[in-house]
Amino acid sequence: MQRIVNKLLLVAALLAIAPLCNATQLAPCKSAECEAYFDAYTILTNRGHSSAMATLGELYYSGYGTEKDLDKAFKWFRRAAKFGHTTAQYKAGIMYLQSTAHQDIDKGIALLKRSAKSTFSPSALALGKIYLQNKLIPTDLAETDRWLTLAYKLNNLEAMKFAKALRESPDTTTLPLTKLFALVDAEKPVAKDSKTTMEEMEVILVEAPDYAAYFDEEIALLNQSRPDTAKGTGSSIAGRTCLDIWACSSEGDSERIRDLQLSDWGNIALALNFR
Repeated sequence: MQRIVNKLLLVAALLAIAPLCNATQLAPCKSAECEAYFDAYTILTNRGHSSAMATLGELYYSGYGTEKDLDKAFKWFRRAAKFGHTTAQYKAGIMYLQSTAHQDIDKGIALLKRSAKSTFSPSALALGKIYLQNKLIPTDLAETDRWLTLAYKLNNLEAMKFAKALRESPDTTTLPLTKLFALVDAEKPVAKDSKTTMEEMEVILVEAPDYAAYFDEEIALLNQSRPDTAKGTGSSIAGRTCLDIWACSSEGDSERIRDLQLSDWGNIALALNFR
């Protein structure tokens, strides 16, 4: 059974990555405009804005406006995570799980749990997969059921697909994932000419985001806000909610889009560790 679970995890990872990573992920860029964005975020980070720290981590991770540097990306994700930035908690957590000099399974799991408890669904999905395996930590099917169910309830596309695959495989359908399988079984058939929730999200996510527009708006908003280091809380910007800010920490339609943009993080890390 363990071999079948490994195969399902790896197939799910590859399927999640293939159609979307080229369209949605931030690409390396060395243009003057990209370097200007990098400089702007460096300034905002030095002022103490946690959202800027998280975005600076993205820029280092992708090599956008600077040389790609995973160590510096990890540094800024961790720093933003300390301010409760759930996306940064997720990414720092995933990086802790990978087989690098920074690997610390306990810290990675702890960060993912903090993020998941703030209803950040990619973290819940990653935790569900981790507890299903017997690689990074011992298998715990009760925890698997808990976290995959949470990700499913938060409308995480990959969680829905993975839950269905587990339910339909003869090798895993008898697993005691009671709450998760109840959600799968409760799905109602839809008319042939209608779209399911998963199909609707896939349509939304086909087009690449306009990152320049995101950066322009976030920079303008952060320039009007008080740094997190001055107030001790995260992502409080005058006149705007966290939901309005790219890569911030709230749930909603933009969070569902971000789920799929981030799906390759957890999937790649888990695929590497579960082979």
